Amino acid sequence: MRLIRTCIFFILCSQFSYTQAQSNISFLGKINYAEDLSNLWGWTSPTGEEYVILGTYYGTRIIDVTNPSSPDELFFIDGTNSSWREVKTMGNYAYVVTEGGGGVADGLLCIDLSELPDDINYNFSDGGVGLTSAHTVNCDEYGFVHVFGSDLAGGGDLILNANTTPLDPVYAGEVNDWYIHDGFLRGDTLWAANIYEGQFSVWDITSKTAPVLLATQSTPSVFTHNTALTDDGSYLFTTDEVTNASVAAYDVSDVTDIKLVDQFKSIPGSNSIPHNTYVVGDFIVTSYYRDGVTITDITDPSCLIKTGYYDTSPYGGSGFNGAWGVYPYFPSGIIAVSDIEEGLFLLQPDYIPACHLKGNVKDHYTDAALF
Repeated sequence: MRLIRTCIFFILCSQFSYTQAQSNISFLGKINYAEDLSNLWGWTSPTGEEYVILGTYYGTRIIDVTNPSSPDELFFIDGTNSSWREVKTMGNYAYVVTEGGGGVADGLLCIDLSELPDDINYNFSDGGVGLTSAHTVNCDEYGFVHVFGSDLAGGGDLILNANTTPLDPVYAGEVNDWYIHDGFLRGDTLWAANIYEGQFSVWDITSKTAPVLLATQSTPSVFTHNTALTDDGSYLFTTDEVTNASVAAYDVSDVTDIKLVDQFKSIPGSNSIPHNTYVVGDFIVTSYYRDGVTITDITDPSCLIKTGYYDTSPYGGSGFNGAWGVYPYFPSGIIAVSDIEEGLFLLQPDYIPACHLKGNVKDHYTDAALF
């Protein structure tokens, strides 16, 4: 008889329904906007103040969320009008890209945050190579900015060195085999989401001018949107940005033998679309479009269990509305969520671990093992 594993999340309440608006995440504060929002990221000052850098249709907004019940927008940087604006931070700098293009505010927006809350300095950089637009951006621990899905490098990873001139980084190399929608970086390894190939690819980028392909792996719905690695580097999580897709978990401890170990859906059967997922210790936090934001226990990556959620959107099911981005790394523990139509949400998560019950499950009448 096979060993059958059943994963159970026990809820201490009389009834439980996936249609409830929240569980283990509470509301703290909110800002409404008369424009659509896109992605966001966070930055914490050396003295502990917390800020959100928020992409909106008209530009980039910087908001003090140190008191999350009363967020205070400090600065707005006008930009090319665009439904896509992506943000990451590195040290005291924020980097913003948009697919808008065609305006004076093009390229890579580089923001010096060190003088907050009093002032900011910023520059629109073309990287010295004529960069005008890009889909996403990320940064590594070595001072390099990675621009994905741009009008250069074949839409792959345009690598810019920000060590000497962080407000005007310069070309250092590229990964240009496939279009890269987004990517996760740790050490000298890039985990690239090749959305149109329906795969993630793993690259050794020790040499920025001669990257080495280590592995590729298709994802369940073959529309690979983003990637996130566990702290120990053993497991990778991906999202496929299509109707009824999953957040998928892979054992990547040996990149020559990558294994899909589980798939997770926020509301099975609802046709909802996952967007961005991030690892926070033993959990992943996911912006799940019309389902809002979800927290999933990954203690056992082969058995992913939802233990928290907050629905920011009045919509349900399939559609590109609702929670675009989530930032779960503030020292205070709060998470910031950008809902496209509903505004900026500041939430307090309670990272409740799941329970795992393992055993043999049999048919009562035939004694046969059940899947």
